[in-house]
Amino acid sequence: MKPAILAMVAICMYCVCFAQKQDEINYSEPFQVDSSEYFLIPRLIDKENQEAYGQGKGYIPWGNYNDIYFYNTRTNTTKKLFDTTVAIINSFQTRSYYAVNPQTQFPNNILPQHIIYLVRTDNFNGDKGLDSQDPVYLYLSSKNGENLSAITPKGIHVISWTASKDKKILFVKGMKDSNNNKKFGVGDDEVYFRVDLDSNIANVKCYPVF
Repeated sequence: MKPAILAMVAICMYCVCFAQKQDEINYSEPFQVDSSEYFLIPRLIDKENQEAYGQGKGYIPWGNYNDIYFYNTRTNTTKKLFDTTVAIINSFQTRSYYAVNPQTQFPNNILPQHIIYLVRTDNFNGDKGLDSQDPVYLYLSSKNGENLSAITPKGIHVISWTASKDKKILFVKGMKDSNNNKKFGVGDDEVYFRVDLDSNIANVKCYPVF
């Protein structure tokens, strides 16, 4: 009888521990902003925070960020970039399922005066879920994580961006929902926008090229 009782106790303890187990929190590798005291530490989208995105018709891209923490090594303080805003932030670099060592290449979205983010924040199709079927917008912040602002127009899905050699102008390739089906793809027109950068993000201008 004793072995049977011990077995039952072990099973019960296992079930309790399993029920209490939570999904782990996951982060990407940190990036230092130039040679400053600021480091960016992206938090990945994982099972722990996935419920916040709802149940939409699309999917959540693997390796995207849930938020980005700005860590100041001088003051030993941390600030969340999007904080209470639900966001899907494109990865700063290509992530591999099979990477053995962390990738360390410097992200090209860190400019001389700004940091660029490609982000989904708008449930454009109204399916009660934020996912791959919603548009990507281009955001800018100062290099300390302040003054976060959406730059490209609402309803325009950003495909790519290119910076001029002097890093004063961005050319943003986007797509508009020309057929009004609340999707981006076949039947929709591609468009270009010009973004004139300024040290004061409030003065940044975005306007169509064609």
